[in-house]
Amino acid sequence: MGAEVAPDPDTPMTVSEDFEVMPCNWQSVCAFLACETQWRAVPMTLGQMAQVVTEVVWIGLDYVAVDVVLRRMGLGDAVFADLQVMERAALDVFAEVRG
Repeated sequence: MGAEVAPDPDTPMTVSEDFEVMPCNWQSVCAFLACETQWRAVPMTLGQMAQVVTEVVWIGLDYVAVDVVLRRMGLGDAVFADLQVMERAALDVFAEVRG
């Protein structure tokens, strides 16, 4: 929009986490990013009384919604297979974070 804003000294700077994508994987990565809002998750409440903790448990991608995304992007089964590989890797990371 053309507005320049000076950085806030009280706000920590974020670190860029750039990564390289091989050209043969570009469509799959774009599709994965396009599906970022299509994850299924459920809240899980653990504990009793005053010790209650609620966590989010990630189930996986909503394949019905993913199918819509892939069709709208004109992508097929090979990209869907790649998405499943990335989904499994992401679920492993989510599980590590949960501990």
